[in-house]
Amino acid sequence: MTVWGKIGVASVAALAVGFTHGVMSQTNQYTNSVGRVLPPDAAPPSQQILRMMSPEPRSLDISINLYDGESTILPFEPLLTRDSNWQPIPAAAERYSVSEDGRIWTFHLRPGARWSDGRPVTAQDFVFGYQRMLDPQVANPYAFFYYDIKNAKEVSQGTIQDLNQLGIRALDDLTVVIETTEATPHLPHIVSFSLAYPAPKWAIEKHGKKWTEVENIVSNSPFRLNEWSYGSHMSFTPDPFYNGPHKPYLEEVVHPFREAGNATVLSYENNEVDVETVDIADLDRIEADPRLKPDLIKSPGRTTWYLFFRTKEAPFNDIRVREAFSRVINREAICRVVLRGSAVPAYSMIPPDFIEYNGQAMKQYQSYDPVRAKALMREAGFPNGRGFPKLEMWIRSPSPSMKLAGVAIQQMLKEHLGIDATVRSADRSAYMSRLMDWDMPFGFLRFVADYVDPRNMLDMTWHSQPKGAARHDWQVESFDLLVEEAASELDKARRVKLYQEADEILVKDYGAAFVFHPLTLGLRKQWIKGYERNSDGTVGALSYTDVYIGNNVAR
Repeated sequence: MTVWGKIGVASVAALAVGFTHGVMSQTNQYTNSVGRVLPPDAAPPSQQILRMMSPEPRSLDISINLYDGESTILPFEPLLTRDSNWQPIPAAAERYSVSEDGRIWTFHLRPGARWSDGRPVTAQDFVFGYQRMLDPQVANPYAFFYYDIKNAKEVSQGTIQDLNQLGIRALDDLTVVIETTEATPHLPHIVSFSLAYPAPKWAIEKHGKKWTEVENIVSNSPFRLNEWSYGSHMSFTPDPFYNGPHKPYLEEVVHPFREAGNATVLSYENNEVDVETVDIADLDRIEADPRLKPDLIKSPGRTTWYLFFRTKEAPFNDIRVREAFSRVINREAICRVVLRGSAVPAYSMIPPDFIEYNGQAMKQYQSYDPVRAKALMREAGFPNGRGFPKLEMWIRSPSPSMKLAGVAIQQMLKEHLGIDATVRSADRSAYMSRLMDWDMPFGFLRFVADYVDPRNMLDMTWHSQPKGAARHDWQVESFDLLVEEAASELDKARRVKLYQEADEILVKDYGAAFVFHPLTLGLRKQWIKGYERNSDGTVGALSYTDVYIGNNVAR
């Protein structure tokens, strides 16, 4: 038995010995340790353990750096959370209201909520948490995410030094008021983002950067950190103080650690984990295996892969070159052959999961047309690639399938334009540092939506910003004006139209060559229950508080 199998068995045994609940109710259903009645087809509470691998977090204090948390549970509850379709729903706040002008948002906290050390969760904890996220002293790389809040940008950049000037305040212990600079119809999406949690000031002041370590952490979510064995695994168990609407069915979530680049399905095949991500490279074997094929699932990706250019410098300051690069990408072939049908061609930034999606209308600008591409390159002074500068195509920490996609693009550039592009890669930190410094002329990159609103996909990614504050140097004033207007537009239909117009400007100016929108592939054991199945065959996101282990469990 492997170490991960031993962890699961040990956890089950510990739960079985220590259980105070778990007897059958009069309705022949189990009640778990925090009083939640399990569904009729659920296994006993002692078997309600979910096992899934993730890279080891650098810290669980992700309000300082989002990427430190990796893929583990985050034991903090924001004002709102999200359902399986990423729509905001009540969490720490049981309800909220907004002023007629869309600028004053009032959130009413759930009475009786407590931190894991028993202290009450208050509005002041949220005020402190938001101030901390935007304090320039902590240098949060995601501070821009909250710039809709009044004075957030000025506080974050240090031009306003009084944190109390940030547009968030506590009316009383249970009422949080957030004021935005302009109308902000997308604010519920922002406050449901995983960074936006309250912070326990007393624990942070006592323990500093170590406040989220297992012996110090104070949290407020349905789960609390139970164990962190460095280099091995971590586990979470239900918090008995949690009194909210998202009490879990599960009795434990175990995260064995592995390096991000070492993702394989071997542990899943060995029945050491219940859930696993799948790379295209493993798809043939999975579909040919009668044990694995029934477990294969597809989820909406809400992601766009694209080729970016440094548009302020030659050769990509010439729109003809940018269009030519876009026109030689056979997106249909990449999606069908390389990605095995697990993606759809992209002709714009906005993914199909968004109501603003207008990709087919954008196809006229970025569809496959190598004849036109060759003509454009001749006009630009690079016939058959002659005279074109040495080119590197940068890919961030590519998975095996993304390496294949990159090689396919490399071959298309060579075949149709006579351009040799060397594929280069870097880890996430190094890559993002160079990207934000506009130090890569050309690359193949993805953007995964933080929430399902174009404010995130378009404005945060493509609005003009100085070097160091934006991914790319592409700047078009008409685009900026449209996304600025759309961000504060309260009329839903007009807002959709404005974002579609902005998307079209980005597409036809070839700020990027959009390549594909992927689905997320995964494996889930047949005994994993409690997630939605959509009409198109995809499944909803895995919610730690909604899923449970069925009585067909076979570990």
